[in-house]
Amino acid sequence: MPRFLRPAIFAATVLLLGGCSHATKLPLISSLNLDATPPPSRAAALELLDKATPCCHAWGDLPFHDALPDEPRAFTLDKFSPVADLDGGRTHFLTFVLPKYKKPYRVVFQAQPSARHLGNSFLLAPTVTLLNADYQPLSSADVSLCVYINWRPSMSGGFGAVTVDNPNAQYLVVTTSKEQLAATTYWAQSPTSFSNINVPDASALAAIKSSAPVSKGAFKVPHGSEGTLYLGKMTPAYASAVANGLCGKPSAGPGLLPQLKHTLHFR
Repeated sequence: MPRFLRPAIFAATVLLLGGCSHATKLPLISSLNLDATPPPSRAAALELLDKATPCCHAWGDLPFHDALPDEPRAFTLDKFSPVADLDGGRTHFLTFVLPKYKKPYRVVFQAQPSARHLGNSFLLAPTVTLLNADYQPLSSADVSLCVYINWRPSMSGGFGAVTVDNPNAQYLVVTTSKEQLAATTYWAQSPTSFSNINVPDASALAAIKSSAPVSKGAFKVPHGSEGTLYLGKMTPAYASAVANGLCGKPSAGPGLLPQLKHTLHFR
């Protein structure tokens, strides 16, 4: 191609691209709101689960590929996740191959509300079943979740744990039983939520962006069939969250004043 034609072709190309940009307005990546899609309602999620076609009807039919994580990581169950028909109920599921048994260990679970406002939110509450090498159930338990609120939103949520103490346990399956779907989790939200805390711009905490619910008061959050669940072998940070979680509404006491009067009376 002659050199003198190159500038002309380049200019023509720029003009053509400019014309296309006027004909078709392409959205800028920075202007796309990727979080605009609202989470599904609990009723919609349960309806989709009921209409789904199960892939498996027995424990041995489930696929077992993933090893149990050495530390908690996120797994998401949604309308695109496979469905099994186990023990007379349909459920999404997660399956894990357990490490070689040496001594008892704990597996931790963390669930977060499906929406920022607790009034229209739900939690994915796990049911855990341990299987032996022949895919026969050894034990099954609905994991109770206790709320723990931390300055780090990623360490806030409903926490629970199970102990693996059976040497014959080879596999772990997470489902949601009928009892779990009918249950709720107590959730106490501080009146001053993360998003309302006044943190100075110079503070190291100023970069923390809240992803925790901002509702006030106490709620009973229903359980649902979908959601994101963090799970894996227990770590010290998660052990602290489990140990300090609030599992129900604290009982009302007489308060501090009667105790002070009692102490002063016997001085």
